[in-house]
Amino acid sequence: LLVGAPRDVEPTNSTRTGAVYACPLTVSTSDCQRLDIELKSEPDKAIIDDMWLGVTVASQRQPAGRVLACAHRYTKVLWSGSEDQRRMVGKCYVRGNDLRLNISDEWQTYHNEMCNSNTDTDETGMCQMGTSAGFTANVIYFGAPGAYNWQGTDYMLQREMWDLHDFSYPNKKNGNTYIGYTTEVGSAVLQQDAVTVVTGAPRYKHMGAVYLLSRSPQQTLQRSLLLPGHQVGSYFGSAVALADLNNDGWQDLVVGAPYYFQRKQEVGGAVYVYMNEVGDFQPHPSLVLTGPSYSAFGFAVASIGDVNQDGFQDIAVGAPFEGPGKVYIYHSSAEGLLDKPRQVISGSDLGPASMRTFGYSLSGGLDVDSNSYPDLLVGSLAEKIVLLRSRPVINILNKTFTVTPSKVDPARCTPDSCITVTVCFSYNQSAGDPKYKEKITLEYILEADKDRHPPRVRFLGTHSATYRGIFPMPKTRCESKELLLLDNIRDKLHPIVLSMNYSLVEKPRTFQLGPHSLDAFPVLNEDQSHQNETKIEFQKECGSDNKCYSNLQLQSSFVTDQNQPLPRLNGTQVLQYSRDVRKLYLSVNISNVPTTPSNGEDAHEALLNITVPASLLPSSVRPSGACTFVETVLCELGNPFKRNQRAELIITFEAIGIMLDTREILVWLDLSTQSTQEDLQPVLAKLLVDYSIQSSLTITSSHAQSHFSGTVVGESAMQREQDVGSPLSFDFQVTTKGESLGTLGTILLGFEWPYEIPNGKWLLYPTEILVNSNETCQPPGGVINPLNLTVSDLLLEDQAPSRQRRELEAPEPAEPPVTLATAKKAKSEVVLSCSKGTARCIWFECPLFHTQHPTMFSIRARVWNSTFIEEYSGFDRVKVDGTATLFLRTHVPTINMRNHTVRFSVDVDSELIEEQPAEIALWLVLVAVAAGLLLLGLIILLLWKCDFFQRTRYYRIMPKYHAVRIRQEQRYQPGGLLPRRRKKHWVTKWQEPEKYY
Repeated sequence: LLVGAPRDVEPTNSTRTGAVYACPLTVSTSDCQRLDIELKSEPDKAIIDDMWLGVTVASQRQPAGRVLACAHRYTKVLWSGSEDQRRMVGKCYVRGNDLRLNISDEWQTYHNEMCNSNTDTDETGMCQMGTSAGFTANVIYFGAPGAYNWQGTDYMLQREMWDLHDFSYPNKKNGNTYIGYTTEVGSAVLQQDAVTVVTGAPRYKHMGAVYLLSRSPQQTLQRSLLLPGHQVGSYFGSAVALADLNNDGWQDLVVGAPYYFQRKQEVGGAVYVYMNEVGDFQPHPSLVLTGPSYSAFGFAVASIGDVNQDGFQDIAVGAPFEGPGKVYIYHSSAEGLLDKPRQVISGSDLGPASMRTFGYSLSGGLDVDSNSYPDLLVGSLAEKIVLLRSRPVINILNKTFTVTPSKVDPARCTPDSCITVTVCFSYNQSAGDPKYKEKITLEYILEADKDRHPPRVRFLGTHSATYRGIFPMPKTRCESKELLLLDNIRDKLHPIVLSMNYSLVEKPRTFQLGPHSLDAFPVLNEDQSHQNETKIEFQKECGSDNKCYSNLQLQSSFVTDQNQPLPRLNGTQVLQYSRDVRKLYLSVNISNVPTTPSNGEDAHEALLNITVPASLLPSSVRPSGACTFVETVLCELGNPFKRNQRAELIITFEAIGIMLDTREILVWLDLSTQSTQEDLQPVLAKLLVDYSIQSSLTITSSHAQSHFSGTVVGESAMQREQDVGSPLSFDFQVTTKGESLGTLGTILLGFEWPYEIPNGKWLLYPTEILVNSNETCQPPGGVINPLNLTVSDLLLEDQAPSRQRRELEAPEPAEPPVTLATAKKAKSEVVLSCSKGTARCIWFECPLFHTQHPTMFSIRARVWNSTFIEEYSGFDRVKVDGTATLFLRTHVPTINMRNHTVRFSVDVDSELIEEQPAEIALWLVLVAVAAGLLLLGLIILLLWKCDFFQRTRYYRIMPKYHAVRIRQEQRYQPGGLLPRRRKKHWVTKWQEPEKYY
C-alpha cells in the first residue's frame, strides 16, 4: 500500500520535503516504511523543502508496474547576478515495482519536469505540475493548474516502442481556471481506441468545468468537449473518475462538486454522473447524488471496480467532513448508477482507533487479498489509512418454493395434512470461484396470511401461521412443512398468500487486523430478492379462471304487517303518521341470477349490511337467525350465495323515534361479496313521513243584511261604536282532528277584510273578535277597533232586527237628516270587493290554540255610515264581500293541512229620506208661456231693423278693373332680338274696396 505524506519531515536533516510510505499487509499498524526517493538537496538550484512530495501517488496497476510520486511545490531557483528568482514548477518521480530507482529504466531516468522554469507566471514558470498525475500501460500524465496565469494545463507522455511523444494543452488566455487540478486518462471515452484526457477545472467561470482533451495532429491536446458546472463556488471538477457503469463498453464520467449546497434541503456536496452515449455526453447529468450539509460530499470520487462481481463497475464517494468522515459505496446496473448507496462506511465504525476526515482520498479497483473482489484504500488527514477489503458475495440459486396442492379443497383436508410446503436452497460465489464451499447458514421464515387477522391456516405442531427454519449449506437439500386449514373459515374466495424470506446468519467475529481470509464471512447479494411468495387457491365453481363474477341484485320496500307495500307518492313510499304506528317492516329481496354468460357465478361471503336511523330499532328478522343486530344489521346471505339463488328478508323495526317533525326515514342497504362484482352500490330505502291534519271551516251565515241612513258624522266626533253605523257579526266554526302541533306549527284563521274604499274612507269597521264567546283575538298592527271606540258589552241589540234596533235608539240632536232628490236617486246595486279593486282589504289572522275541540270565531263590525251616505247615496244597495281562510303555518314540510276558504258578504241597504215633488198652478203656466212669446217677437223685430234678414250682393264684394289709354311714345320699346308683340292700348288698374260685405 503506497501512501503519500506531503508534510512529512526528513528524519536526517529535519527538512519537510514530504514522503511516500509503503505499508505491507500485516497485522502490525506501524510497519510502514518511508521510501528513499534519493532526493538531492541543492539549494542553489532547487528547493525541496516544503515541496509536498506524495501529494499525488499512483501506480500502473499491472504486474511489474511502476509507481509515481509527485511534489507539486518543487521549486527551481534562477540567479540573476546576486538575486535569485524562484519558480514553483513541480516535479514527479518514477520508481520500479521494487520501489527503487533503476537507472536502466527510461521511465525512471526521464526528468519528468515538463514546465519551463525560465518563464514567468504568464507561461509555465509557476505551473505546479504534479497536482494530479497518473499511469497507464504506456502513458504518464500530469496536471499543472498553475500554468499560463493559473489557466492550467495537462501534460501527457506516451511511449510507443522506443519513441516518446509529449502533448500538452496550449495557452488559451483563460486565467484562473485551474485546468489539471484533477486528471484521469482512459480509452473508450470519446473513441474506443484513442486515449482521452479528462481533467477538472474547478474555477472555470467560477462554476467549474470538466475538459475532455484529445490528441491533435499538431502534437497538442485539444478540447473535444466541455461539461460546465451548475453552481457558483461548488468546485465542480475538483474530483473526477471514469467507470463503465452500465457495461456497454464505454467509460462513463463521475464528477465531484464538494462545495455544492442547498440550504433548504440541507445539502452539502454533490456528485454528477454523465452516461456515455457512444462517445458523447449530454451537458446535463443523468443522475445527481447529494450529501448532507457541511459534509463535502464528492471531495473524492473513485472507480472501485466491480466489488460485488455482478458485471457492473461501482464507485466510492468520500464525504470527509460528515462527522468523522464517511465513504459511500454505490452499485451500478444496466441502467447506470443506482441512486441509493448500497453501503455507507463511517470512520467511527473502524475499531477503537479514532479517525477524522475519513474519505479525504480514495483508491480502489485492486484485489489486494486475492479473493477475486477488488478492495478500497481510504486516506485521511489523521495520519491514518484504512484498507477496506471486499467480502465474498454469494448468490442463492435454487430457491425452490412450492406448495402441494396448488388448489385446496377443504373437504379433503385432514387434521394432520392439508397443504405441503417445500423449500430448497443452493448457492454459488458471485465471482464464480468453483472452489468456494464455505459453510453458511440461512434463516428462512414462512408466513401465511400475514395480512389477515386472524389467519386461516397454521403450521402443523404449532398454533401459528409463521414458521422459522434454519438451513445449513453448501449441501443442497429441501425441507417440507405441513400447513393446516383452520375450522369454519369464511373466506374461501381469496387465495392464501404464503411468503418466504431468508437471511444469512452472521458468524460471530471480533475486530481483527491483518490479512486474514474473509471467505468465511460472505454476504448475500443484495441485488437479489430475498423473499418469495406463492398463492394457494381454493377449489371453487367459478369457471376456468377460478375467479367468481357474481350478479347480486337487491330490491326493497316498506310493507305492512300483512306484507303489503306502503303507498307511494311520486315513486317514494309514504307513511301516514299516527300514534298507533308502533312497528315498521322492511322487505328485502336478493337474487344472484346471471344476465350474461360471464356473471351470476357464486357470490362468496355474501353479506347485507343495513344501516338504520336512530328513529328505528331493529327487533327481529324473518327467517329467524339470518341477521345479527349490533350497531348495524348484518345479514349473512350464504358462503357462497349460489348461482340462481334468491332470498327474501323481512326486518321488523320498532318505531321508537318517529315524531311529528320526522321528515323521512332513510335505511341504507349495502350488499357485499368477496366475488368480483363492480356494480355493487349501496341502495337507499326511503320512507317519507306524512302527517295530514283533518280540518273544516264553516260560517253560520255567509250573507248578512245591514243599512245606512241618518247624517254624516266626522271621524273625530265618534266616541262609541254606535256612532259608526249599523252593526255586523259573522260567526265561523273551526274543527280539527289530530295531534297537538305544539311548537311545530300553528293553525290560523285569516281574514281578508274589506277595510276601506279606494279613496281611503272607512268601509266596514271591525270592533272586536270573540273566540268561543269568552276570549278575544287581537291581531298585530292594531287593525281591530283602531280608533279605540267604546265597545258595547250588550249583545241584545245584535239579536233584534235592524229596524227595531234603529227605532229603539234614543234620538240625538244633530243636523236634519239627509234627503235625496228623487230625480238623482238611481235604483241600482254596487258591489265592493277586493278582488275587483272596488275595495281595499286588510289581512289579519287569529291562531287556533285549542285543536282538540271545535272553536267558534265571531267577528263584530260596524258599517261606516258616513262613507255610504257620501259615496253610495245614489244606490239602493251596496254589497260588500270578504273571505276567511283556515290554513297551517309550519316549518316542517311533512306536516300539512288543506286550506279552507269561505266567503262572506253583507248587503247594505239605503234608508235615506226621499224628497217628494211639488204641484204647480195652471195660471202660472199660462202666464209664463205668454211672456215667452212676447219676448221672442221683440227679438225678431230688432233683428229685422238691423238688416239681419237682407241677402248680401256679389258685386259689392268682388274687385273692379279700369282701362287707361297710353300714348305710343310712352310705350316701352323692347330690345332688338325679341319678337314684336301686338300693341296694347290699355293697361289694367287694380283697385280693392276698402271693406268687404
